Amino acid sequence: MKPYSSLLVLATFCAASLCVAYAGDADWRGEVTQAPPGKFAPLPDLRMHFVFGWSNVLQAAEADVTIKNRSGGYHAVATGKTEGLARTLWPLDAQHSVSMTDSPSRSGRVSQVERYRSGTIETLLRFDPKGVDRLRVTSSSKDKSKWKRVDFSPIYDVMGGILYVRSQPLRIGDRIGVVSFPGDSPYLTVVTVEKRETIRCMGRDRPALRLSLNVCKLEVEKKVPTKAVAYTKFRSGTIWVSDDALRIPIRAEVRIFVGFVYGEIKSCEQL
Repeated sequence: MKPYSSLLVLATFCAASLCVAYAGDADWRGEVTQAPPGKFAPLPDLRMHFVFGWSNVLQAAEADVTIKNRSGGYHAVATGKTEGLARTLWPLDAQHSVSMTDSPSRSGRVSQVERYRSGTIETLLRFDPKGVDRLRVTSSSKDKSKWKRVDFSPIYDVMGGILYVRSQPLRIGDRIGVVSFPGDSPYLTVVTVEKRETIRCMGRDRPALRLSLNVCKLEVEKKVPTKAVAYTKFRSGTIWVSDDALRIPIRAEVRIFVGFVYGEIKSCEQL
């Protein structure tokens, strides 16, 4: 999973023990939720602004996310960049665009562009009822880019997976397992609804649902995910979503291989 994908998870809504439990066997499939999208009200057209940083001290990046409801699906665009000291060390500008069809969380086509100091990575994803095709073009590579296929259903891009989770009842104690494909490999994310809390954001206290995240990387053999393995770059994560009609992300805290990373919403406006 590219660093920008980690930021995207935090921006759009973005465990070792779980990975150890399922590593090397096929039981991970039992964690995948097969239910259709839930009946929670769809999002209105929104524009959200997020900031990210390390250890609650250094602000390192920002992102804007625009989501528009179109004919029973969504079109979403996320743009992000590093800033300040982080940009000096690690310059990155990125854009992620996705059109979701068939249902509000079923991904259709995804385009992602990441611009680093060393070059540009362009990723195209095409989802269908049986899986996903991926093409990745790296400006610094001399190798010819080829389409990669993963056969698994249901499978989502990052935004589609988050919107699927949002649609569910989200009762305290619920566990929702989603297989997502952010651009390089499939991942299993298990979301557990822990409790209701009050959290301060955008200048006032807001009711929130606290969700924990457990992530495993899925190995692929002959185009099919076969087993879950420990994803050492991701340690654990917690996301708070607003406990209201919007269910938008308001705070996220993730422990990854470089330490503690946070993301929080700074503004939200209805379009």
